[in-house]
Amino acid sequence: FEPGSTFKLFSAAAALEAGVAGPQTILYCENGRYRIGRETVHDTKPHGWLSLQRVVKVSSNIGAIKLGEMMGAKVLHHTLADFGFGARTGVDCPGETPGSLAPAAKWTRFDLAAASFGHGLAVSALQLTAATAAIANGGRLMRPYVVQAVTDPQGHELRRTEPVFVRQVVSPATAAAVTEMMAMVVSEGGTGEAAALEGYTACGKTGTAQKASPGGGYGERAFVSSFVGFAPVEKPALAILVVLDEPRKKYYGGDVA
Repeated sequence: FEPGSTFKLFSAAAALEAGVAGPQTILYCENGRYRIGRETVHDTKPHGWLSLQRVVKVSSNIGAIKLGEMMGAKVLHHTLADFGFGARTGVDCPGETPGSLAPAAKWTRFDLAAASFGHGLAVSALQLTAATAAIANGGRLMRPYVVQAVTDPQGHELRRTEPVFVRQVVSPATAAAVTEMMAMVVSEGGTGEAAALEGYTACGKTGTAQKASPGGGYGERAFVSSFVGFAPVEKPALAILVVLDEPRKKYYGGDVA
């Protein structure tokens, strides 16, 4: 599925890691309407100048596009690939999809813009969760697994699956900065404030993406709505993704996921 705005986490991580922007870098969000060639991208609410932190907190598509334009296709694509998008995770299950991430050389200006806020590419739920867990792990991407251990009929352990480190995607400093942005998403005024917990800290990112139509283009009323995050913020124990396929009535990720 196309992930939508959950992908802004990885756009932000790419910009921070490349030194293109910092959390307080100011981006002009065009008052909610931005034309790219013959296409026009909108925000759900009009915004003027926003810091990168607030671009993530209020989920500005245009702010993410401006960030993508500052980085360029090669930088963004490289980071997305390092997070594991466009490739199988290697999980111990058959039939895994690599998703879809076209080569940066084939990206048009609009492809770059769309990728910045999670459109024009496809991910699996496992890829998205593993990439988010990499942020929780201080930038360390791990290979996911399903089988914890194999035992004999008497319960004696024959084999145990050990965690496998894949690569350091971003620095611990970048991961910490993105985590802080994710915490703002769950705070008052953020798109994910409904995910705040009693007794625990939590952080995450909402996503709302139009579904691609079989004949091309996008369905007007068909959405994939999601929320991905982890908790507690200080010492993460769980990363969780919730995805709804064509929710009814309300469809924003912050409302339904």
